[in-house]
Amino acid sequence: MMEQDSIASDYLKRFNEGYTIAKYMPELAEQLTKAIQDHPNGTGFQQGRAQFMSEQLKEKVPSWLKGERPGKQAVSPDKQKSKDIEPEP
Repeated sequence: MMEQDSIASDYLKRFNEGYTIAKYMPELAEQLTKAIQDHPNGTGFQQGRAQFMSEQLKEKVPSWLKGERPGKQAVSPDKQKSKDIEPEP
C-alpha cells in the first residue's frame, strides 16, 4: 500500500511539472517530452503537458464550434408598447 502511494505521488508530481513547464516554457516542455519518452517515469510529465495543450486548444476554439450560440436578446418592454395608441374596444 505504501509503495502505491509513492508511485501515485511521483506520478502526480511529474504530471504537475509537465503541466507547469508547458504553461510557462512550452519549448522546454516539448524538448523534455522527447528526451524522456522512453523513460518509465516520463508518463506523468508527458500527460501533464498533453493536458495543458488540450486545455489551450479548447480555449482557442470559437464559441460557435463549441456549441455555444448567442441567445436572442430580450426586447425591452418599452419597445414593445405602442406610444399612446390603445386598441379599440
